[in-house]
Amino acid sequence: LVELFGGSSYEEQDKETVFDPLGMTQTCFVSEDQFDKFSDEEFAQPYQEGGDRTSLYPVPRQAMKFIGTHNPAGGVISTSGDMAKFMIAVIDAINGKDGAKLNKDVMRSITDPKVLMGMQLGDATLIEKPTFNATFKDSGYAYGHIIGTYRGYKYVNHGGSTYGHYSYITVIPSENIGVFTVISGNNYRDEMWRMQKPMQIYMLDKLMGQEVWLDAENACTFPKPWVSDDSDTFEGAKRKVAEETQIEALTLGEMERVVGNYSNPVYPVMRLKLDNSELKFEMGNSNGSVTRAAGQNTLKIILNMPVDPLELPAADKTVAYLIFPADSLTANQLTSLEFAIGPETFIFKRSGSGANTHLSYLLTAILVLRLLSN
Repeated sequence: LVELFGGSSYEEQDKETVFDPLGMTQTCFVSEDQFDKFSDEEFAQPYQEGGDRTSLYPVPRQAMKFIGTHNPAGGVISTSGDMAKFMIAVIDAINGKDGAKLNKDVMRSITDPKVLMGMQLGDATLIEKPTFNATFKDSGYAYGHIIGTYRGYKYVNHGGSTYGHYSYITVIPSENIGVFTVISGNNYRDEMWRMQKPMQIYMLDKLMGQEVWLDAENACTFPKPWVSDDSDTFEGAKRKVAEETQIEALTLGEMERVVGNYSNPVYPVMRLKLDNSELKFEMGNSNGSVTRAAGQNTLKIILNMPVDPLELPAADKTVAYLIFPADSLTANQLTSLEFAIGPETFIFKRSGSGANTHLSYLLTAILVLRLLSN
């Protein structure tokens, strides 16, 4: 819709309406020629961790180019300086500042929550008093933005990842504060979240003049000592990998009860089907094999990405999980599943067909068109 009504490519319209007006000269799409012109010294070398948590794979720059075919989802690279310009422009527009370089009405609209976020959409570890020293809590989802509060102040944030890079941005408009962090590591790994959140919280506290409750020691063990369970720690992850090597295979009857199409308002339709007596997963451009996992009522998906430039062995591929109600594999058919990838969990319900309207994407496109028309 953006390209149809805007009269040019999505990339060109982003450049004309955002990158150029904000002076983001070091920001481009991975599908553009500018991406290839950056020298090795200008490009941060990313690494991807293997599934056994002991192997590191350097990610070649060209491995990221396949993401360009999936714009606007993750196809932009930038620098901390350009992201600072972007955060300032976002804050100015939300605050209605004179001379704001982004459309004020549009920015306020796309950062106003449209969907309330329950626990199934929140983080793996909820940062909330009295367990933690302060509350950092997502509460709603706007058009491409997560809305929540930290110490009672409204924030707008979102994270994203590509092969070997994981970024996170948080702005608190009322305090004119923005924090951008990016680290090297696997997309959708729980530890990526565990490293980003403490860094963000530490910097927010420093900028807001609040008492700092995270330091170099407890940030590295987060969420311990506040949460005693070590399933989300490095040691817990290693133990889980070992446990999953001694699991019984799914029976044909169990697989037949899982087979079907499942829908969620955020993700594409998830299809689970039998292929030569094996349970297969399909969602959008991704697919994989489904096996029983170590946890109770849990299945593991070994994901095959649309392009696998690293040619990782099966043990080192990205994994996701399907969580189902207790004893439901003994019923006739599953009616719902929780899809868990990294720190995020989404509820999928069985549907009669593969239809999915993706209303949120349509509404986002309409708002972008409004921005282009002003």
